[in-house]
Amino acid sequence: MTHNSRLIYRSVAFESSLANDVLAAIEQKSIANNARDGITGILVLSGDHFLQVLEGESSKVNQLYNKIVRDDRHHDVELLSFEQIADRYFSDWAMRLVDLY
Repeated sequence: MTHNSRLIYRSVAFESSLANDVLAAIEQKSIANNARDGITGILVLSGDHFLQVLEGESSKVNQLYNKIVRDDRHHDVELLSFEQIADRYFSDWAMRLVDLY
């Protein structure tokens, strides 16, 4: 039996990661990879801060988070929440980038 989880983290983006073309590439690659892995979620950018919600099979979400922590486009990654869930909030979005700017 697989368990679904929701993971929420925040981080600080490096200036070079905030260009529109870089953000668009992050979103497009995330959509493809997450769709393949059954992960859904949202990435919110406010100023230079990211807040991301990832939902899916616990092991897949955990693997993705471990990859994200090592990503050199941001720093100060802080895990805010990791919990088992019955339903997803973002079931229709493999990934959606919301830039609050």
